[in-house]
Amino acid sequence: MSSDQFYLFAALASFSSEVQEKLRQVQSPEAILDIAADHGFEITLQQLAYYASRLNGDHWIWVQKGEAWRQRFFAGEQPLDLQTA
Repeated sequence: MSSDQFYLFAALASFSSEVQEKLRQVQSPEAILDIAADHGFEITLQQLAYYASRLNGDHWIWVQKGEAWRQRFFAGEQPLDLQTA
């Protein structure tokens, strides 16, 4: 899988208010993959988890919640408080 697809999706997320709103509502990492696919980008969960710590826009659900929360999100640990920081 090309990292170009990931970078292009991240760029779209930076500029598209529609994508940003969808990203703010995700309940799982797989939902992010679905959003990317809906916009024509093929990214993997491994890419997303690897680059997530570098994604700092407030539309990425983990940004306001800290490193430990982000790690639990990608590990699929439940329950996570998805609404508050």
